[in-house]
Amino acid sequence: MTGLGRKGETEVECPFCKRARIKLFHKEGYLQAKTSRISAGAKQTLHRVPDTYEVLEDCPACGKTRKEIEDILEGRTSLASHDDRLKRLKQAGLPTRVES
Repeated sequence: MTGLGRKGETEVECPFCKRARIKLFHKEGYLQAKTSRISAGAKQTLHRVPDTYEVLEDCPACGKTRKEIEDILEGRTSLASHDDRLKRLKQAGLPTRVES
């Protein structure tokens, strides 16, 4: 039988400014069994459910919103700098002129 991972309220440092502590609700990932059935029988496969974060407050130091912090923690956006983006565009050979 599979169960839920640990969950609870915790504090982490802001991923943007690294100065302030932010409260969030973290639920660890877990393995979940999924069953498929046909006339010959049933088969279970395990699927990984990822960690989830619910940020409870904005950053008091840099002013980033809960949504922006949540996106970084969930991996939906990255902290790539402007120079990193320019380097990636140049390596890809895109015919784009980007001025700084």
